[in-house]
Amino acid sequence: MSSAPVPGPSGPAPPPTVAAPAPHASPWRWPKRVGAILVVGAVVVALIPAATEWVSFRRGHSLTDDAFVESHIVNVAPEAVSGRVIRFTADENDRVEAGQILAEIDPTPYRDQVELAKAKLATVEAELKRQEISLARLKIDVPLQIAIAKQTHAGARADRAKADESIKVTEDEVERGIEEAKAAVDAAKADLALAQIEYDRFEDLYKQNAVTQRKWQEVTRARDAAAAHVRLVEAKFAKAKGDRGKVTVARKTLEGAETGVGKAEKSVSLAETGNAQIAEAEQLTVVKRQTVEEARRALTAAENTLGYTRIRAPFPGVVVRRARNLGDFASPGVAVLSLYNPDLLYVTANLEETRLRDVAPGNAVRLDVDAFPEPFRGRVVWVNKSTGAQFSLMPRNVVSGEFTKVVQRVPVRIAIEKDERWPQLRAGLSVRVVIEHGPGDPAWADKAAREMTALEAKFNLPER
Repeated sequence: MSSAPVPGPSGPAPPPTVAAPAPHASPWRWPKRVGAILVVGAVVVALIPAATEWVSFRRGHSLTDDAFVESHIVNVAPEAVSGRVIRFTADENDRVEAGQILAEIDPTPYRDQVELAKAKLATVEAELKRQEISLARLKIDVPLQIAIAKQTHAGARADRAKADESIKVTEDEVERGIEEAKAAVDAAKADLALAQIEYDRFEDLYKQNAVTQRKWQEVTRARDAAAAHVRLVEAKFAKAKGDRGKVTVARKTLEGAETGVGKAEKSVSLAETGNAQIAEAEQLTVVKRQTVEEARRALTAAENTLGYTRIRAPFPGVVVRRARNLGDFASPGVAVLSLYNPDLLYVTANLEETRLRDVAPGNAVRLDVDAFPEPFRGRVVWVNKSTGAQFSLMPRNVVSGEFTKVVQRVPVRIAIEKDERWPQLRAGLSVRVVIEHGPGDPAWADKAAREMTALEAKFNLPER
């Protein structure tokens, strides 16, 4: 007997749910499961060699996607000058040669400095020339003056000696003359006395007419002649005594000669001071030469500074960036262009420290460059001695008490083997690196490093 449904507050209750009958089991269910298991087992068996080969490959190689084609990109900037950029002679993607002018800064103020340095050099060179002429004149005049002074001194000494000898001779002559004159006076007086006696005797005889008039006249004449002779020799005696003035004159001459000798000695000393003038002029000439040399160096420095207004390529390469435009103000050390040497391309792979095992210089490398369908080949040149974290702008702080271990990466430089695609390589391209494990080839790595160093030597700035 069935019970009637109980009505709810809002209407009749829903009818009761009747359970559905269980489905019948399919006869193909277990064969399908067995087939799927067999297929999966076959696939697993087929993949075992590939998996084994992959595991073996990973064990024998180190792989990383953290790698890029790199080169030494050099930022070319003005040296020691600043100003407006007035000319560019090279643009991006241009190949340039070492020493080629890439850009030029307004040279007007630096050219003015060169002109000022030239004017100063001309002035100091003229002063040096005048000083050299003055020195040459001194070297000619001073020896002549010294020689003349010495000759004058020698002449004065000779005059003094001559005056000294002359005074002796004069004194002797005067004294002898006086003595001779005095003797002559005495002799003449004696003759006069004798003649007077003879005159007196003959005067008495003449008065007595004892002698002839002629004889009287002869006696008178003889007396008169003796008297005249006395007067003559007395005059000579007076003259001889007057010759003593010659001695006084000779003495004055000697004094004058001695004074002349003193003056001549002073003239020699004065002339010899010319040697000190020559030494002073020589020192002044040396100073003038140093001033000229300094002016030349200043001119060279000004010319070098003017040369820096022309920005030149430091090595043969390719311009990859122009950081300034015409009219921009350029300052020393601020890049105007950037270029790199296309012959110096290499790959830097930042390899995890856990993958450095069995990586050695000389190992072969496969380089999968994203821009090329086919890989490049290369070899490890060196493995850096420090990790990239050592050069981070924000170094790790492991003393604060908080530390999270992070796998470090070590830069590995890889030389790229050149082929026909080499000119198409570009710095900065992404590379996937696969490094074979092995003992390496240190001899090859050392040779490759030297070759890279030789290429880097092209970065030397050419002489201006």
